[in-house]
Amino acid sequence: MLASLARNLSCSGVASPLALASRPPILYTHLPHQLPYQLGLLLQESLVQRRLEAKKSLSLAPPASPTTPLDPNLKRWATTDLLLLLEHRPVFTAGKRENDPIVAAAEAERLGKMGADYVQTMRGGQTTYHGPGQLVGYPLMDLGAAGLSTRCYVSHLESFLSTLVSSLSVPVYPLEHTGVFTSPTSKIASIGIHIRRRISLHGFSINVEEQTRKWFDAVVACGLAEVNATSVEAVWKELGIVEREGGVKRVKDIVPLAVELFGRQYGRSLEALEEGDEFGELREMIQMGVEGKLPPLEKKNLA
Repeated sequence: MLASLARNLSCSGVASPLALASRPPILYTHLPHQLPYQLGLLLQESLVQRRLEAKKSLSLAPPASPTTPLDPNLKRWATTDLLLLLEHRPVFTAGKRENDPIVAAAEAERLGKMGADYVQTMRGGQTTYHGPGQLVGYPLMDLGAAGLSTRCYVSHLESFLSTLVSSLSVPVYPLEHTGVFTSPTSKIASIGIHIRRRISLHGFSINVEEQTRKWFDAVVACGLAEVNATSVEAVWKELGIVEREGGVKRVKDIVPLAVELFGRQYGRSLEALEEGDEFGELREMIQMGVEGKLPPLEKKNLA
C-alpha cells in the first residue's frame, strides 16, 4: 500500500535545483480538437526524431566561435522539452508485450464494432483506453539533460498525477500498481511511457468526464481485472461536490492546473507555444501532425 510513496522517497535521480534552473522552459500546447491516436503517435515520433537528428548534428558541429556560431534553430530543436496536452478519439492501445497477432485481430474487430480503434504501441503497460473526456499528456523530455533516471521520471509522473487528482478534491488511495487510484478498485489516472535514446514518449492520462467509464468497461484495463475506471466527474457526483463547484469539470477546465503542477513537480517553468514566438518550425510540425500531413517515418529510425 505504501509502495508508491516508497518509490518517490527513494528516487534520487533528479538534477540539482541550480541545474534545473539553467534548463530552458518546457514548452506546452493544448490541442483543442480530438486527435486520432495514429496521428498523435506519428506526431510524437516525428518530433522526437527531429530532436535526435538535431542533437547528433550539434555533436558533430565544430565548436562555436564569434565567426562560426551555432545554428540557433538547431540548438532549439536539440534542447527544447515539450508537453503535448490533448484528447483522442476513442481508441484502445496495447503495450509492447501484448503482441499476439490473433488476439490483436480479434480485439480490433470487437472494439471496432463499438466505434473505437485498436492500436499496438511501443509503450510500457497493458491495454488501456484513450478518448473524449480524458486529458492525455505526452511529455517529450530529455531525461539525460534533466538528470532523471527512467524510474525517477515515472515516479515524478505518478506524484504529479496524484497531486493533480488531490487538487481536484478527489481522494487518492496509494497502491503498489503504477497509476493513481481513488480506492482499491477504482483507477482514475494511468502512466505508460517509452524511452528512445533518453527522450521520453507517450506519458499519462487522467479521466475527467464520466463518459470515459463505458469504454473502460469494454476491456480489462491495464491488466487489472479487479479494478474499474472512475473519473473526476463520477467521484464528484458520489461526494456531492458538483453542486458546490457549480457544475462538472471538462477536460479544458483542468489544463491550466495540470500545466502548473507538472512544472512544479519537475522544478521547471512552462511556457505556451504561441504564434509569433521563435519556435515557428516546431509549431508548424505540430500543425502538420494534427492535420495528418506528416510523412511516415522509416521503422529503422524508431529504434
